[in-house]
Amino acid sequence: MKMIKQFLNILKLPGIILFMLKSVWVQQRFLKKEIDPLLSAIQHDKDASLKSEDIKKIRSYYGLAVPAILGEAFCILRGNSLSTKERLAFTFLGALTGLYDDFFDDLNTSENHIKELTTNPDEKIAQNSNELFFIQCCKKAIENAPNPDLLKKRALAVFEAQVMSKKQKNADITPEAIRSITWLKGGVSLLFYRSVLDGEVTKSEERMLYTLGSIMQLENDIFDVFKDRQQKISTLVTTERSIANLRKTYLGLIKETFVLLGQTEFKPKNKRSFMRFICTIIFRGLVCLDCLEKNEKRSNGLFSVNDYTRKQLICDMEKFKNQVHMIRYLAKCDISLLNNKQ
Repeated sequence: MKMIKQFLNILKLPGIILFMLKSVWVQQRFLKKEIDPLLSAIQHDKDASLKSEDIKKIRSYYGLAVPAILGEAFCILRGNSLSTKERLAFTFLGALTGLYDDFFDDLNTSENHIKELTTNPDEKIAQNSNELFFIQCCKKAIENAPNPDLLKKRALAVFEAQVMSKKQKNADITPEAIRSITWLKGGVSLLFYRSVLDGEVTKSEERMLYTLGSIMQLENDIFDVFKDRQQKISTLVTTERSIANLRKTYLGLIKETFVLLGQTEFKPKNKRSFMRFICTIIFRGLVCLDCLEKNEKRSNGLFSVNDYTRKQLICDMEKFKNQVHMIRYLAKCDISLLNNKQ
């Protein structure tokens, strides 16, 4: 029976991949139509604060992935397609995501100014073209959101979580505090993106998405372990001494998400499809954990983040062996967890 389940999971995989590729293609065309004109106008500004790395994040990462992956995942769950207004809102939220992170992480923008940009996106307060583009994206996302007040509320929650995450630069921060900040940051971010879809978010969906967001934030920290080490940021990964413990936490969150998904009111078929789709994202973290665990042999059986090279801490998901490893994890995806109503 176990082998049959794994075989059926593998049979589903080509359809999921084709769906993703189509979603990415559709979104790439949408970006050219909606984002490129704004970028072209901004790039003519003299201060050149919107750098090539920022544009790459907009076109190839967040502006692409937020609508094409997250947006489509939400649609799989509710059983319909993104409307034009929803895609517009998702696109502009994706476009501003990388810029917003940089306000906190790289640009040392004052906390008060970031809050003003968040709560009062008015072009008059822009101090450079980077901020001007951010404000333009904010305004367009709000214009297309079904509930602008909810979007603003969620944006403020994201801001507060980002402010709290500054505590992770304190070497004395406790593991409990790191965990709390990680869960909060991921949870409110995913609810922020969900707020641009039509339809009320039920309590059961909110609980599920908050936990799923926590996984996504932890996965991000797993892949960013080298960068966080260099910047002396304390995460559950940089402070961990046993990757097995971290894996237990990660798998526990995945199981909890599936149980919570099973408790939502969506159609069973949609929940199964959503879970398989989401697994293609979050199971990447398991592959990366396997890569990190190999380092423990180099440091007396304990994970010691400062003892490894950049190459030893970075997991390249484009490598064939890692892709095969990913497929093995996907084959083991247990949809029976959706039936757990505890």
